[in-house]
Amino acid sequence: MSDAKHDDHGDHGHAGQSRFIQHHYDDAQHQFDSGKLGIWLFLAQEVLFFSALFVAYTLYRHHHPEIYSYAHKYLDVKYGAINTGVLIFSSLTAAWAVRCAQLGQRRGLILCIALTIGCACAFLGIKYIEYSHKIHEHILFGHYFDPCVSSGGRELLTRNNNCAGTKSTVVWDYGAGTPTAGCFNDIDQDPRAEGVQADCAVKEYGLTETSKRVTQPRVDADGKPVVGADGKPATEEVDRPEVTEHFTRDITEKCVEEPLPGEEPAEPRSPAHAAKFPCWRPAYQPAVCKKGVGILVEYGDQEEREHLRIKAECKPPPKPADAGDLLADKDRPLQLGKPQIQPRHQLTVHEQHELEAAGPPPEHTNMFFTIYFAMTGLHGIHVLFGVGVFTWLLIRALKGHFTPDYFGPIDYAALYWHIVDLIWIFLFPLLYLIH
Repeated sequence: MSDAKHDDHGDHGHAGQSRFIQHHYDDAQHQFDSGKLGIWLFLAQEVLFFSALFVAYTLYRHHHPEIYSYAHKYLDVKYGAINTGVLIFSSLTAAWAVRCAQLGQRRGLILCIALTIGCACAFLGIKYIEYSHKIHEHILFGHYFDPCVSSGGRELLTRNNNCAGTKSTVVWDYGAGTPTAGCFNDIDQDPRAEGVQADCAVKEYGLTETSKRVTQPRVDADGKPVVGADGKPATEEVDRPEVTEHFTRDITEKCVEEPLPGEEPAEPRSPAHAAKFPCWRPAYQPAVCKKGVGILVEYGDQEEREHLRIKAECKPPPKPADAGDLLADKDRPLQLGKPQIQPRHQLTVHEQHELEAAGPPPEHTNMFFTIYFAMTGLHGIHVLFGVGVFTWLLIRALKGHFTPDYFGPIDYAALYWHIVDLIWIFLFPLLYLIH
């Protein structure tokens, strides 16, 4: 009698079933249904958790549609599409793993779990590529948003002023939040053209960091002056860092005009025009300078130049020519068959978007990337957690723990994975496919 009771206790009171069926459940189905209820309650709170971010996305897109139109071009649709396909395939393998566990197909179960883990790692690898590019180009969240290029791929002036392959005249005061040097007002040469056409002489200076021994009043921890024994203010000698600069070279550029979207390419510059405007270049007015513009030098490489400073001496714009009597009759030679009034080119929607993307970021664009990193980063953490869960299930599957009457953990993990995939299916079009 005692042996029978001992056998029942060792088998949790469920003779002939998996040893993982706990004794406080009536049978395997009872345990499975209880676990299923628990995982659905967990997934419901996960949906509520992400819904707050979707609400933030909706509100900002409603009030600032221009930042979404501009900023989504920073995202690579190709990588987003690949990740979408990877996650959809991983949902298939996760569901297939459940079926293999139900049928007792151990080798198929192991293969499906391994494929799911591989897809998850591939997803994280692609996100690493995307994140590393944004970190390199300073396309980040909050006050760290200081992009080196526009969403259309044009170089921008930045507060950081240390983008690879470029250097600008801007010297930024982070405390005051304004540029202290390097921004120039009223240097447009042609008011009809988009952006800035500057007649400037640009020079490059090398920076040398040194220290100078100075004497200064000594203060205590509260910032109050320390008085010596003789009643006079005490002093101390400290090393004060200094940056000195020395002339390196003249880098005034001979630039060529770039046509605006929808316009025909301009003719090559004449020698006279190049001599008159040695640094003539179309450059969109950067938001960093607020009321002015800056000179951006492109080196054509990917090197960072921390110990350089760019200075420019720009001529004022020429005085507008006298248009004469606007009401006077003017001779217009007529040509047979040629219309005298040319229709004005109307930009298409695509051309408008291209023109918009070439300029500086609109105000509050950093909020797009705050929401982007919050949503995709939190989703990535869930993917990483899923990798840990499926790795644990793979180890158990290799040990043969799962049987047709005990496959609950596989089913619960698959449900979690489906929710993770479903959230990404919403994130992909909302972030990557705005237009």
